Amino acid sequence: MMLTAEQARELALRAVGLTHADGAEALVTSEDAALTRFADNRIHQNVAESDTGISVRAVVGKCMGVASTNRLDDTSLAACCERAVAAARLAPEDPDFPGLPSPMEVVTPDRVHPSVRAFDASARAEAAAAIIAQSALRDLTAAGTVSATEYTVAVANSLGVNVGMGVSTVRSTVLSMSANGGSGWASHLSGAAGDFSPTALGDEAALLALRSDGAVSLDPGVYTVVLAPEAVSDILDFLGYLGLGAKPYAEESSFLSGKIGQKLLSPLISITDDATSAETLGLTFDFEGMPKQRTPLIDAGVGRSPVTDSYWAAKLGLPNTGHALPAPNPYGPMPMNLEIAAGDARIEDMIGAVKRGVYVTRFHYVNVEDPVRAILTGMTRDGTFLIEDGRLAQPVKNLRFTQSAVDALNAVEAVGKKRTLIGPEDGGANLAPALLLSNWEFTGQTR
Repeated sequence: MMLTAEQARELALRAVGLTHADGAEALVTSEDAALTRFADNRIHQNVAESDTGISVRAVVGKCMGVASTNRLDDTSLAACCERAVAAARLAPEDPDFPGLPSPMEVVTPDRVHPSVRAFDASARAEAAAAIIAQSALRDLTAAGTVSATEYTVAVANSLGVNVGMGVSTVRSTVLSMSANGGSGWASHLSGAAGDFSPTALGDEAALLALRSDGAVSLDPGVYTVVLAPEAVSDILDFLGYLGLGAKPYAEESSFLSGKIGQKLLSPLISITDDATSAETLGLTFDFEGMPKQRTPLIDAGVGRSPVTDSYWAAKLGLPNTGHALPAPNPYGPMPMNLEIAAGDARIEDMIGAVKRGVYVTRFHYVNVEDPVRAILTGMTRDGTFLIEDGRLAQPVKNLRFTQSAVDALNAVEAVGKKRTLIGPEDGGANLAPALLLSNWEFTGQTR
């Protein structure tokens, strides 16, 4: 059974007390997760999982060791703490380690909605049936997921940090497919079951699938593109991973490195990480128990500062923005609640402004070619269309691309006024608008 925030905090404090070292930190995660999968217009899997785990970080001088367990009896917990201390004694010294952070005030809003707890197997099955119906009525085939998750995270350390909060989410994805090769995609993410309309989601994917029938080939080249929010969210994820954290910034593998205060992107683009926004989901503290700060990263195209944690803030002489990942962490601090400031354009107006270009619903199988310029390679998927004379014309076979995300966001001509909350299953949530870009390079067809 999932722990409450108070129970998780108590467990974290107990582990800190059992860790006999110069310093100790305990991270507790407790989760109830349920998932319903469907394919070929029928439900084929329903799973549920409940688990609580604890990770202990022990500090001995300038050395650290981490151990974890999901066995929470006194004997097992003490053994976990002892393993963390033993690992610290064997670890190499890190002369830059500033010590564990001291406590700071954290605001923890109530992000657990009762409707998610009530979104049980029957409710998920009804939602899946409503999604499937939109495809079945049109002689299409649907596959996807409906999930409900509630989790609690707590952090305590030997300097007095002691925070915890809960979060609930409802997620759904649907891929609708026609017998002729057309496909359409739609997804949903929210913090309450009442915000989820399965019928609307299924309808969106089915209409895209119908419209995608009879796709034609398109020559490689540089095109004007309209990117739907799902595709924009992919770009945000890679920018966050590659360039908006302090570690790649310090290692000069980020497009921000040495360019703070310089114009890097279009003045229409402002990117912020803000876990405190009422429009997003997730924790308002990081995995060291520090408050997540609203952090402007790009301001009207101008580079600002990367996100930090206690280690990189001390190393670079910057404020701690509260973006630590769980230890041990090879990636450095990471933004998890990215958003692009809304513009004033409707997506219909963006399409209407294009003489000849491409509309992209989402990307797939994206990889990195050059981290410094954030050059990405991948393909379009599940709803790619030629735009001619300001309207969506025929569907286009999926296209391969190789494109710098930095260059693309420097060629923005319009930003959507409506933003969509999008996030992967493993956490994080982006607020992404549609974008009109004047330059995007497609290198070939995928099929």
